[in-house]
Amino acid sequence: METRSPRPFPVLPEGYSLSRVTGDEAVPLYRVLYAGVGQDYCWWMRRSMPDAELAGILHDPAVHFMVLRDGSGEPLGFYELDLRQGGDANLAYFGLLSQGMGRGLGRVLLDHAVARAFGAGSWRLRVNTCTLDHPHALPNYRRAGFELRYVVPESWDVPDEYVPQRLKRL
Repeated sequence: METRSPRPFPVLPEGYSLSRVTGDEAVPLYRVLYAGVGQDYCWWMRRSMPDAELAGILHDPAVHFMVLRDGSGEPLGFYELDLRQGGDANLAYFGLLSQGMGRGLGRVLLDHAVARAFGAGSWRLRVNTCTLDHPHALPNYRRAGFELRYVVPESWDVPDEYVPQRLKRL
């Protein structure tokens, strides 16, 4: 995406909040959300990453770890926006826990990530997805204004403990 879509600035439904998480809470909360969102979609790279390396990413002022919470403060989803490459922003991770799905929150959360990237002066926002992600991922990205630019066949040697049961060979 090289220009923000003309949608109005996203407003969360009443009772929900979105905040940037930093400090000592960041790594453990990130791990819970990353595993919870990605467990069925073969997200593994950050799960196997040492805490110190993950902390180095999350504590970088140009990385925005944003957490969506319900009215009771329970986390429902997150995004990680990486602004370390100047104006070439990357939506590194994005998703909702199952209890946050089906409420229209994904669209608002994605619109917020887009607005935050371009509000920070980015000239481009990239996102990567794959055939193992949620089936609505690519359609949602396209609805938000992203354009398909590259399709790259990749093969990963994913450690067995991170492969969802539905993908394991019997």
